[in-house]
Amino acid sequence: MDRSNTVGARGTESVVSLCFEREMPSAEVERIKQRLGARAALVVPATVGAAWDRARQLGFSKSSRPEVGALMATLAAAVPASGRILELGTGVGVGLAWVVHGLHDRADVEVVSVEVDREKSDLVSCAGWPEWVSLVVGDAREVLPDLGTYDLIFLDIPGALKESVVGGAVSALRPGGQLLIDDMNPYWQRRMPGEHPVDRRDPDGLVDDPRVVCALLRYSSGMILATRKSA
Repeated sequence: MDRSNTVGARGTESVVSLCFEREMPSAEVERIKQRLGARAALVVPATVGAAWDRARQLGFSKSSRPEVGALMATLAAAVPASGRILELGTGVGVGLAWVVHGLHDRADVEVVSVEVDREKSDLVSCAGWPEWVSLVVGDAREVLPDLGTYDLIFLDIPGALKESVVGGAVSALRPGGQLLIDDMNPYWQRRMPGEHPVDRRDPDGLVDDPRVVCALLRYSSGMILATRKSA
């Protein structure tokens, strides 16, 4: 939820983000907005709420944060007609739910999500996804070369494994396609004093790849957004 407020004579505006762990009735959201003077609220889709419930039941704490999920949904909505979206790291389906939310009622986009843990993938598969969603069980490093090309790739596999997949993910991007890497804060925050993050051979080495243009998004859990050049 965003809150806008006026402070002092200069009219300085402050923005505050509030995240809730459960889906809230619209009337309750409106009451909170009015009480805080909020301009807008982040409405969590029911499918995302269900995925969060699965995460709590399993004690799974690595799901995408709401701010990241909202960005995923926004990028998914921009995928061209007959496009393809790939998620590497299904987890319990929170990110996947945001992607499906972003596509809304479109049926022209194919979504593929890869998870190495069969138990998690089987659990997610029971959530009732649209027919254009496919779940793949396997190691992203092994299956990625055989999955074809994509307009949007969301890379959310654990820790050091990210670096081993980044190059292949860029190769799988179509011209103009975008790659979003999540959970970069652990890399950026552990660098030595005075050391620029791109000097590390971690996933943020992506910024040196001549095939893409990158933006480092230093909010929420930390992200890199890269776009594949047309030539």
